[in-house]
Amino acid sequence: MPTPTAEELLASVSGLSPDQAQQIADHIDQCRDLLTAGTGMDTVQQHLKDQGVPIIRAILITTRLIGDHPSRLRAAREIVECSPARTPDTALSRPRHPAP
Repeated sequence: MPTPTAEELLASVSGLSPDQAQQIADHIDQCRDLLTAGTGMDTVQQHLKDQGVPIIRAILITTRLIGDHPSRLRAAREIVECSPARTPDTALSRPRHPAP
C-alpha cells in the first residue's frame, strides 16, 4: 500500500511506477526527518548523493522539501546543483596539463 507521499507523486508525476514513487517518497520522508532534526539542506543533499540518488531525482525530492516556493523547480535545481555534495572536487576539476 503506497504512502500518502507516494500517492501524491503518482498523481502529479507522470511515468513513475508505484515502486519508484514509493522509493522517492521514502527518500522525501528521510530528508524531512533530517531537516526536522536541524540539519541543513547541504546535509540533505549529501545524504541523497550517498544513497545513490541521481541528480534529477534529487531535484524532484527537493521540490517536495521546499514546498510552495514561487519558482520551486528553479530553486530546487539550484539547491541540488550548487550543493557541495554535487559540485566537482577542486582537485578533479583542475586542468590535466599545465598551461604553457
